[in-house]
Amino acid sequence: MTRKERDDLRKRQEILETAMEIFASRGFHSTTMAQISKASQYPLGTIYKYFPGKKEMYHDLVIERVHELGHILFEIKQDENRRASEKLWACMKAQARFYRANREVVKIYISERSNIDGVAMPKLNQRVNRLHEKMVSLFRDILAQGIEAGEIKAYPRRDMAELFSDIVHSAAWASLFREEDEEDLDQRLSMIFEMFTRGIIRTIEN
Repeated sequence: MTRKERDDLRKRQEILETAMEIFASRGFHSTTMAQISKASQYPLGTIYKYFPGKKEMYHDLVIERVHELGHILFEIKQDENRRASEKLWACMKAQARFYRANREVVKIYISERSNIDGVAMPKLNQRVNRLHEKMVSLFRDILAQGIEAGEIKAYPRRDMAELFSDIVHSAAWASLFREEDEEDLDQRLSMIFEMFTRGIIRTIEN
């Protein structure tokens, strides 16, 4: 990468980070390119050099984060030294920590999705849905590994993967609104993981 390319990348990231802060404080629809220019201290001409408009900024903020999370989960899936249950547990913890590390982007996307994706940016909605499908498939592959190893019951893999994906998202999303340190977070996630893997109904002997 040349010096100019590194400089362009730095400027682009600074603009994106500024846009994220303004989106978070004002909302997507109330944010203007002029506000992003002023806050980032880059002229509008420079802003437009990297982004045609705020839609493209929002799109890139979301897609870059989703790709990053997908890469983290893929690395866990590929770890040959872990059993399937260990991979699932690692995925749950990794997604919760990723949400916390990217709290503003996640909050913006979840809160704005119904207002933006379906009307203003349907292609973003389609891309995110495709990436979500890849994550469900990733969980399905991990579960299949566990089934083949005799570690996991042979329920329909797709159903288990979708359920696990929903549980992981809900647990990670809740962490953004709780006063939890890392230890408290791990304890709560461990409880949720145990509920998924072991169930909540006790067997009562007559």
